Amino acid sequence: MSKNILFISEQKLKDTTFLSDNVDPKQLLPTVKAVQDMYILPLLGTALYNKLQGMVSAPPVPDGPYKLLLDEYITDALVYYVLANMPMVLQYKLLNKGVMLRNGEYMQTSTFQEVQSMKDDCLVKAKFYAQRAIDYLCAHPTLYPEYINPGSTVDTVHPDRTQYDCGIYLGGHLEDHRTLEEKYQGNNYRKPY
Repeated sequence: MSKNILFISEQKLKDTTFLSDNVDPKQLLPTVKAVQDMYILPLLGTALYNKLQGMVSAPPVPDGPYKLLLDEYITDALVYYVLANMPMVLQYKLLNKGVMLRNGEYMQTSTFQEVQSMKDDCLVKAKFYAQRAIDYLCAHPTLYPEYINPGSTVDTVHPDRTQYDCGIYLGGHLEDHRTLEEKYQGNNYRKPY
């Protein structure tokens, strides 16, 4: 289980994004923690993530490569992942009567498609910044030995090498040039002439 140590402050999030100043910290801070656990931990791997949490827990973070990594790379990805995850948190409230939709007195609620479009836009930006961080870490392995050696226990999270994925299975091995019929009909398949 991860510690409740956040890489970014509530005020920095509000100052650097379009989040309103009146967003309740009770809604914001659990979202930041969840985003760190879900997106930043797999980006960094267990050892580097724990090292950064240790440095952040005893401020100030000393100048050097770890501060640079936090300030120039991790913060940007973290901000956009938080923004992508906030609409649901802000729009709904769990009460003893059930799940309630928040509806401001003088505000118009957005449609699901509008909220999804905003979320998708933030996720694209988050993945861009996350990939930028991965590229930086791969280019400087001697500065961050924890990235190369994330640990070897069962609960170790090994760092991702890319943020981009494809929803389409494009095949397994390059050396397998058989057609689909040959693959799935076994030895009984004969090519038509």
